[in-house]
Parts: sequence; structure tokens; C-alpha cells
Amino acid sequence: MSTKRLATSKDKALQAEDLMFERNGCTIFSGVNFHLDEGELLLLQGINGCGKSTLLRILTSLMRPHQGFVSSYGVNIHTDRYKYLRNITFIGHQLALKSALSPLDNLCWAASSSKDRQYVFQAMDEMGLSAVSRLPCYRLSAGQLKRVALTRLFLSDAKLWLLDEPFAALDFSGVSIIEKLIERHLSQNGSVLMTSHQDLSLSNIRKIDMSIWCR
Repeated sequence: MSTKRLATSKDKALQAEDLMFERNGCTIFSGVNFHLDEGELLLLQGINGCGKSTLLRILTSLMRPHQGFVSSYGVNIHTDRYKYLRNITFIGHQLALKSALSPLDNLCWAASSSKDRQYVFQAMDEMGLSAVSRLPCYRLSAGQLKRVALTRLFLSDAKLWLLDEPFAALDFSGVSIIEKLIERHLSQNGSVLMTSHQDLSLSNIRKIDMSIWCR
């Protein structure tokens, strides 16, 4: 008889159980069940409007499902929501940047207390943002703004990353930087759940097509 310990919800970086969400009386998705292990990359796919971004917001605790629940390491994410939010990094379509501030100031404000200003500047350099680090964000292109937002991944101490279309608006070099950063995070037992319409060069991706949950 095997002595290997069976995995439980306490081992899962994230677990969704029987999630259902409605909008204006219509069911967007239902029966959503999946888990995310440590060191795993999970890609949610599906056509526009199938609820990918809504599901990401539920997984961040920014929205509640009409049925079911989400747990992280066996604890409902709403039990201690602020603790959960400290342990995740979420980057969505809204980049959460103050347009009047520079990228450097935005990132210093968002960085954990363990990261000093020089560390932030080094992270920006790795993202190819040194030349625009002190310009107000309203002067940056869409691709540059996306790079600024994604620089938060360099600064994050969180083990769980939730990324909604992280490669949108990025050029080839930007995509390559983020893919390498994701690979490094996974090698350190971090977990990543993301949506993307792009073909990725990342290996060992587990994919779920959201059409199985859509009505």
C-alpha cells in the first residue's frame, strides 16, 4: 500500500468549487471546478465574452460568485480577505497607474516595504523602462504602460500571480521578458493563473477552455 500522502485543498495554491455567476438574470458560467498547484501555470482560454475576466476578478476576491467558493491553501479567500490580497499579485485590464505620476513613483508606491527605490529602478531597467522612468505616465504609449504595470511582478513577494491578458500591447521583447519572469517564478514554487489569446513559448502549461462552463 502506498504511503504517499494524498493532496488535499490545503495543498492547493488556489481551488475553485462549483462557481456560478449571473449577469442581468443570465448565467455567464456555472459548474466551475479546478485547482492550481504550487509551481504550476494554468491558462484559461475562451472566446471574448465567455467570462474569463469576471472569473479572474472572482479569484482575486474583488467580486463574489452567486454560487460556490474559492479557497487558497484550504482557507476561503473571504475568511481573511486582506491576508489573501497580500499573498497575491493581480494585473488586469485596469493597470492601476496614476497618470500624473512617473512610472518610478507609481512603482515605489506599489512596491513592498522590503524593496527600496534603487531596487525598483533596477526592475524598471530589466523591463526596458529606464528612459521613461521619470516621465508622467500620461506621456507613455500603451505598450510602455503595460510594461510599467508588469514591472510589479519583479517587485512582488506574492506566491500567487493572477494575470489577465498580460501580453496584450507588448512587443516581442516584452513578451519574452515576462515569459522568463513567469518561468523563474514557477521554478521557485510560485503559481500563475492567467488568460491569454497569444501563442506562448512557455512549457508545461495546463490549459482549460472556459466553454465547458459557459451556457
